[in-house]
Amino acid sequence: MKLSDANKKMIASYGRSVLGAAVATYAATNDWSMALNALWAALIPVAMRFLNPGDNAFGKAAAPAE
Repeated sequence: MKLSDANKKMIASYGRSVLGAAVATYAATNDWSMALNALWAALIPVAMRFLNPGDNAFGKAAAPAE
């Protein structure tokens, strides 16, 4: 499976958001279970943005980059 540039940008953006939440939580609490909770909790807005047909950049209805 070959990823388009738009898909690579989307995955990178989502990855930064999710990883940033986990790292910040671990740094603040020094607790791995809290960091893992932050990982799954950070996926909620990511999924909401992906599923939003009105999101022109990363939503399901986003126009494919040429």
